[in-house]
Amino acid sequence: MAAMKELVPEYRAASAKLAMRISEKKAAGVSPAELRPLQEALRDVREVQRLLDGYYEVPRSAGIAAVGWKARKIND
Repeated sequence: MAAMKELVPEYRAASAKLAMRISEKKAAGVSPAELRPLQEALRDVREVQRLLDGYYEVPRSAGIAAVGWKARKIND
C-alpha cells in the first residue's frame, strides 16, 4: 500500500483533469446544474489532496484525533 504522501500526485492529476473538464463544459455553454456535480467532485478531490499532503505535518485537535482520549471506567 502506498504512503499517503505518495498518493498526492495522483490526486493532483485527478484535480487537473476535473478542472479541464469543467472548463470544456463551461466553454460549451452547459447549464450550472450540469456543472455542479463536477465542481463538487473537484472540491472533494482537492480537499483530500490537501489532507494527504499535510497529514503528517499538520497538528490535529483532540476533536478529530485520539489526542487526549481517556478510557471509560467500567463498574464491576
